[in-house]
Amino acid sequence: MTATLRARRRLPRAASLALAGLVVLSQVLLGVANPAGACACGAFIDPVGQRTESAVLQETAVLSLRDGTQSIVMGLQLDTERTGSTLLMPTPSVPEVSAAQSGTLREMAAATAPREVVEYDIWGDFPFLAGSGEGGAPGAGAGAPAVTVHEQARIGNYDVAVLGGEADGVRDWLGENGYDLADPVSSLIDPYAQEDWTFTAVRYAEDAVLSGDVEPLRFDFATDELIYPARFSHAAQSTQHIQLFVLSDEPVERTDDSAGKQQVERPWIGDPTHHDWAWSDATLRELVGEDLPEDPESGLQDDQNRIVTEFWISGEPESFTTDLTFGADAEAEWEIPTYTTTETVTVAGIPVGYLLVAAGIVTLLALLGSLIAIRSARRSRSLLRQERAQS
Repeated sequence: MTATLRARRRLPRAASLALAGLVVLSQVLLGVANPAGACACGAFIDPVGQRTESAVLQETAVLSLRDGTQSIVMGLQLDTERTGSTLLMPTPSVPEVSAAQSGTLREMAAATAPREVVEYDIWGDFPFLAGSGEGGAPGAGAGAPAVTVHEQARIGNYDVAVLGGEADGVRDWLGENGYDLADPVSSLIDPYAQEDWTFTAVRYAEDAVLSGDVEPLRFDFATDELIYPARFSHAAQSTQHIQLFVLSDEPVERTDDSAGKQQVERPWIGDPTHHDWAWSDATLRELVGEDLPEDPESGLQDDQNRIVTEFWISGEPESFTTDLTFGADAEAEWEIPTYTTTETVTVAGIPVGYLLVAAGIVTLLALLGSLIAIRSARRSRSLLRQERAQS
């Protein structure tokens, strides 16, 4: 997790944020090279007549569970030329869907970016004696299978429909309203429907103003267990990559049976506010509990969720046999990634090392001169004594 960079000066905080932005951008570009047929949070359904490859370029989400209500702020970079691409998001209960801000995900990425560690160098990049640096994300008609449309709304640039009921009813409603399901995804609706889950269909509105910075969506729903829907990824055609930030009272770990079949990394575990960070995004301030009222007895805010556990999850489609669930991992040690920069200490633009060498040489010459002068004085006195003795 540690890379070494050589620099003349310490990188300011703005440079650290820029570095985090470049990391996120690189993740997006990598996603372009590796499109997926479905995503862990929900299935992307290509519009009728355009079934080629999925339009998912990036999947990132922030998760928080407090008092039986889970929040997911989910950001996805979609192909802006594919306005019919649709997300089908399952949740264990009827969600409240609202628009979120892309700044929420950007700030979370910046807050968990590697921290700078400065090493001081007194030689700089002079051609000799110089150190070298290392190079070190509407209801169905009569007789039709039961389906309930909990909500249809325009949210930002999206058309959103929240559906419940039998699997066949959900499939029929999607088909009648212009959403075509691939067979592998269609079959995966059944297990969720049997468990009485709800499905949120999301697609761009016809008059959506599209750009590369796609606004996230927020889902709030009742649940007793922190969960991230993932079974639709079983229908994907390539390796799935997920980046999650879990806000909680203490570090968390994966508890689902799929975890052992996937590559799971936790590059960040800790409280960013302990590492020179102040939350500014309103959504993140809410989710970490900074805007909660103070406890009159302790003077502290109750139930603050400040620990961030970041997950990088990669797995083949067949490995996603369960949703992702999380539980407390009280024994986990904090993990704060760092990168190293080297700051050259100079005086008047000259590396201190050379000044020290020069000062040492001057001091040595002065000492030698003093010794020579002393020896010369002693010799002179000795000759003078001899002359006086002879006279």
